[in-house]
Amino acid sequence: MNTLSTLWPYLKLHQRQFFLGTLAVFGAGTAVTLPAYFTRLIIDGLTGAADTNPATAGITAGQVALYALGAVLSVVVSGGLMVLVRRLIVYASRQIEYEVRRDLFAHLSGLDKHYFDRARTGDLMNRLTGDLSAVREMIGFGSWQLSSVVASFVVSFFWFFSLSWRLTLAVLVVFPVIIGVLFMLARLISARYVAVQEQNSVISAKAQENFSGARVVKGYAIEDREITEYKSLNSELIKRALRLTTVEGPLQASMSLLMGLAYVIVLIYGGRMILGLVPGSPLTLGQFTQFALVLDRLAWPMLSIGMITNMLQRGSASWGRLQDIFNAQPFIRDDGRTDSSIKSVLGEIEFDHVSLNFDGQQVLRDVSLKIPAGQTLGITGPTGSGKTVLGNLVTRLVDVSSGTVRVDGVDVRRIPLRVLRENVAVVPQEPFLFSDTIASNVAFGLDNANYAPIPTRISVLKSKAPPPDDRQPDMNRVRAAAEIAGLASEIERFPQGYDTTLGERGVTLSGGQRQRTALARAVAREPRILVLDDAMSAVDTETESRILSGLRQVQQGRTVLLIGHRVSTLRHADHIIVMERGQIVEQGSHEDLLALGGHYAELDRQQRLEGDLKSEDEGKLARDALTEAASQIKPSGEPLSTEKVKA
Repeated sequence: MNTLSTLWPYLKLHQRQFFLGTLAVFGAGTAVTLPAYFTRLIIDGLTGAADTNPATAGITAGQVALYALGAVLSVVVSGGLMVLVRRLIVYASRQIEYEVRRDLFAHLSGLDKHYFDRARTGDLMNRLTGDLSAVREMIGFGSWQLSSVVASFVVSFFWFFSLSWRLTLAVLVVFPVIIGVLFMLARLISARYVAVQEQNSVISAKAQENFSGARVVKGYAIEDREITEYKSLNSELIKRALRLTTVEGPLQASMSLLMGLAYVIVLIYGGRMILGLVPGSPLTLGQFTQFALVLDRLAWPMLSIGMITNMLQRGSASWGRLQDIFNAQPFIRDDGRTDSSIKSVLGEIEFDHVSLNFDGQQVLRDVSLKIPAGQTLGITGPTGSGKTVLGNLVTRLVDVSSGTVRVDGVDVRRIPLRVLRENVAVVPQEPFLFSDTIASNVAFGLDNANYAPIPTRISVLKSKAPPPDDRQPDMNRVRAAAEIAGLASEIERFPQGYDTTLGERGVTLSGGQRQRTALARAVAREPRILVLDDAMSAVDTETESRILSGLRQVQQGRTVLLIGHRVSTLRHADHIIVMERGQIVEQGSHEDLLALGGHYAELDRQQRLEGDLKSEDEGKLARDALTEAASQIKPSGEPLSTEKVKA
């Protein structure tokens, strides 16, 4: 009942289709039994027992032909109605599948970081494919067959009671047994099917992780270990599937056995009634024949009860798994505090006594800081000191445990999420690129205002088809952003330039190129607030210098949070803070922090020393190369070989 109540909003959208389809099923169920009725009339007419009176006149050839034509027309009508049923019910199930998939994707898109940090991609994919298909089969083929079974039983028992109530009661003895077997096995099927689907999700997640991390697997040469683990997961799936089969098999066999028992009862008891061995229960040969033919027509619905029960249990279990997604709610969302009148931000940021706890651990501790609009804040500190979390608080990927984060003097929890995030661009530590062209990846955050929200919980029959996605990237902004990110010259050397299609997650690019593409994507949006989270860690110092030079133009009038470990990256920031164990331990300008002689000054000293050592190593390598080249010169002054001389 819980399944029906939560599915009802979708079924209600197509109630007209299901209502007409059900009527067509009952019409087909009635028409398909009429040939047995016409057969009875012919037999009783030929035997002179049309009304159980042997003195009744026989049947004419014209009547036989008319009855035969009636039987043929009944079959034709039944077939036509079944075609109509498919057009109504099966089509409706496909439309509901679309609507559920649309709403699931929309709901998942609205969930926050907290949910996706715990969800497994393979599990979500299995629910959106395998589980959704099982629900569609339950709604479409399952409901069709269930209606067909109900119609067959209603029409059949109407005929049974009109022919002989005594023989009908004898057949009904079997039905309590059928119901008991169905209920017992249905509960087992549901539980074991859920176990199978859960294991399918584990296998999907394992495969997805291995395909995404193929470079790591091959880099560590652990293919055999991963194959062994995958084999173990599949072995467990086979065990669970076999346990499911052990209850699915007996269901069908039990229905066949009970149907056979019903036939035996009809033959024995009905035969005695024809012979007059049952006092007060006359039965003609035609009536017996109609009873047997209708019972034969009831054989398939009886046998299909097992299949339908199996399908309904699978669909119900799968819908429960999908319902888990619908029931998940984001921790961070617009609520009663949201001020919908706020349409834009300028970029002033303030952290007012901010503390943050994750899973019982304190990540930030009483952080207070104000960043005027248009200024650049440099943030550095040891790994795990809370640098990235500051950027996450500005975009509301997480919310504070205590204190307040303000933008333009307004608590970020009052600013609509869409408005806040449209004005903030983030380059994360691990950039994600899509399997699309470089131009589309750089322009990914542009023109979002042109897309209206997709309505959910409405019928596909009443919603307009989305317009074709024929948008073209603004190449002027794309090229300008790529130039600032130090990527333009490399893109132009690609055979297809900006139209080069990237592999999954951008694997066809180097780590530095991926990072700079993500940087270009953020710059192209021209945001009011720009968060660069160690965005140049994968580029060399020369490229970093070019990027920083370009960024100085972008930074004008924008608030920038520049998170990094290199002093060369941070030195031009208006204000720099040093984080340690979730607290600000040092802050000031580059010169102030050097004069302070603390963590920042030590970081600068170490990086200068590393630079000096690198310069010495490069000089030594150059001198060694010259010495080797000189040693290969003949006394006459002619080189031995131009290939051997290294410049």
